Amino acid sequence: MFNDTSISALGGSVQPRRIRDEGSQAAVTHYVDTRWPLIGGKVLKPLPESAFLYPEFVDAYQPGQLAYVYVAGSGDTLAATYHPTGLHGLGRRFALPLFKISATSSENAIDRIEDINVERYASVYESEAGLASDLGYDKWRLVLIHPSRRPLQGAPIEARPRVLRVRLPQGLSLIAFEKELHERLRSAELRSWIASRAGQRHCAALGRDPREAMRLTSYNGGEDDRVSRADEIYIFKPRRDGGRLLSIVEHIVYDFVVRDAADDRPNWGWTSVNQGFKRRT
Repeated sequence: MFNDTSISALGGSVQPRRIRDEGSQAAVTHYVDTRWPLIGGKVLKPLPESAFLYPEFVDAYQPGQLAYVYVAGSGDTLAATYHPTGLHGLGRRFALPLFKISATSSENAIDRIEDINVERYASVYESEAGLASDLGYDKWRLVLIHPSRRPLQGAPIEARPRVLRVRLPQGLSLIAFEKELHERLRSAELRSWIASRAGQRHCAALGRDPREAMRLTSYNGGEDDRVSRADEIYIFKPRRDGGRLLSIVEHIVYDFVVRDAADDRPNWGWTSVNQGFKRRT
């Protein structure tokens, strides 16, 4: 898909400009004239303030299982100040704020973080010579979410420092919620954006190969490994985008309940290159 000729043809007229001092621990230390995509798209309309108090929601909502939406970063920042590793290092090289966003049913999201550390989630990419693996992807950690507001009154959602605690409506499974969350975050998914013309132009300005940003995970099931796309990496700034993440979660819960009450329950499936499922609307 990409080669040196196709990347250079996009040009890189605006060169990166340093915006942080040497030794800064910030993920993004250089400015590139790129308009970052936003989770939820350019226009994300919040629900009305009293949406969760409307009779169509209150009368139809039945509590189901708990889900915890989390944001995570990776890399051994303290031990590798000048050569950051993991997702922090990838973000530094591509001048992008990068985080993993997903959901878990574990009451302590750190348990899920320990799992992805064992899996070394997103540590692999396809280089010119074949599959390569980066350091630092066994050092995932939860990061603080900074919603710009509290959840709407009546919403079965609680904003905690490192998770959004969500009481899913009955009938909405964790996996369906997780996949719908991914669908609504897709506009800022790293893999999709980096393959776009804007993403390629950004890479050309930095002199980076876009393939390095298309992350993979190797899963060992015994004698063999299965390499799958790491699709849960997003361009995301917690202090800027925390409120948008909260709005997206509110929309998922509200839409499911109200459409279900109207006998128009969304049939949420999804496309998965890894597992062969197809999203239905």
